[in-house]
Amino acid sequence: MSATESNKKLLDEAPFIIGEWEIDPRLGRVRGRNSESDDTTKLEPQVMAVLLCLAKQPNQVISREFIEEQAWPNRVVGYDSLSTAIIKLRKALNDDSKDSRYIETVPKRGYRLIANVTPVKIDSLEIIKQANSNYLAQLTKTIKPRRQRLQLLFVVSLVTAGLVFMLYNKLPYLMTNVQVNNANTIAVLPFDNMSGDIQQEYFSDGITADLITDLSKITGLSVIARNSVFAYKNSSTNVRQIGKELAVNYLIEGSVQKNKNKVRISARLIDANSGHNLWADRFDGSIEDIFALQDKVTTKIITALKLKLSDREQQQIVRKYTNSFEAYDHFLQGWNYFWLYSKESNSLAKEHFNRAIELDPKFARAYANLALSYAYDVLNGWTTTPDANLKLAEELSQKAVSLDDTLAQVHWAVGFTALISRQYQLALSESQKVIDLDPSNADGYGLLATVLNYAAKPKDALVYMKKAMQLNPLHPSAYKVIMGEIYFNLRDYTNAIKQFEHALRRNPDAQETRLWLTASYAQSGRIDDASWQLELIRGVDPTISITTINAVIPFRDPMQLKHLIDGLNKAGLK
Repeated sequence: MSATESNKKLLDEAPFIIGEWEIDPRLGRVRGRNSESDDTTKLEPQVMAVLLCLAKQPNQVISREFIEEQAWPNRVVGYDSLSTAIIKLRKALNDDSKDSRYIETVPKRGYRLIANVTPVKIDSLEIIKQANSNYLAQLTKTIKPRRQRLQLLFVVSLVTAGLVFMLYNKLPYLMTNVQVNNANTIAVLPFDNMSGDIQQEYFSDGITADLITDLSKITGLSVIARNSVFAYKNSSTNVRQIGKELAVNYLIEGSVQKNKNKVRISARLIDANSGHNLWADRFDGSIEDIFALQDKVTTKIITALKLKLSDREQQQIVRKYTNSFEAYDHFLQGWNYFWLYSKESNSLAKEHFNRAIELDPKFARAYANLALSYAYDVLNGWTTTPDANLKLAEELSQKAVSLDDTLAQVHWAVGFTALISRQYQLALSESQKVIDLDPSNADGYGLLATVLNYAAKPKDALVYMKKAMQLNPLHPSAYKVIMGEIYFNLRDYTNAIKQFEHALRRNPDAQETRLWLTASYAQSGRIDDASWQLELIRGVDPTISITTINAVIPFRDPMQLKHLIDGLNKAGLK
């Protein structure tokens, strides 16, 4: 085997290093070798595929056609797809197209990785012997990134800020201390699909997500959020390393095998510090017994951890969402599409949620998720009838609450929809109910942090945002944006810039983040950097102005608004 072939095989399987960056293809992660965890960027699968294609043949010019064939197999893609991926790679690697240290553009020929590529030496990790087929399948299904319209620039910020008028004199209503039980921190890793059919992936993912949801209802547990654990889907990282990265003491691993009308759930509880099994079992039954099987798994875990449940928690754990397996199956398929976050997948999600409701008209969670699907249409500009969609989202979310007001998910749907429709008091009360019912709801803490920050309480907001990040350690870039806004209002521009820059490396199209970064640069004295960011914003929307900002960000404290506007003025925005 030649050196090139050996290098290609290694890069298909294991982490590697280019320059000052460590690349882990299985996690889709780029991490600074000598930096804190904040210097970590998650790459979309196709962007990582482009990097792998270049890294397999370093210092060689790779044609556009070959890269596109590797990263987008069997698909016709536009010219901008590869260019956008290269831009995102350069941002992740902190590279400059004008003075490149990593990726060089060779005019009319293609691209070349000009940095050395070396393998990561891992003593405790056995290198996989072949590329994971599920991961490759995922590459072919990734949705093309979207560019949001500027009129949506501050939709969430606008609505959340409006909560301040109702909240300003009611802060005692919120929790005054954030309690974290460090002894009982747990993560449920994605259950393996053992059905031999990749089309059944939604089912094993749904079982995982529901187990996370059930365990999150227990006040004695701190449960890691869904998107953090799903970063380890199809990963070969050992359990002790995962426990360390997620800062948990316990892990749950398992598998689901669905075969016609039979189902088997296998699960084990692991001490993340030692890697030893604390409990393991498997549960067999008919597909109609799926809810009873899930209850058994949850009960066994609670027993193994020696947790004592309140009467309310016991009732919530054993409560069925629906009596119809077929309705539940459509719900899980809809949930799977919903998480893909695109106009097309959102439309498919609505079809499945509607079918679940037809099969069980009392399925509260199906109504709640259908409401969210319509609200997401409005938020992302995926509909030509936003008013009608928003009204329908409100009606569906209220229907969900009327059917079952003990579910955190339905209150989250009402609260989120209320934010979009600017029903501030309702959004506040519903977001509080989410945390009351689900003490491990990371997004709930993030929402409270945002509200507190706009209420001129950035120090309190910082506490809640840290709690959100603890529950969701591999959090989305939106968490970084919220944290950056908090630091900005604390006049800690160094940390604010760090958060915004990190968020932009993950999502270069986020104009809201770029605007806050512009103000942060300017307030810290980096006027040239601020002016450059403002030019990038104007490239997307040349009509941006101080008048626009004043119209969409009604801070409760006028000094907060003045602080932001002053920064944008210094950058040159009029």
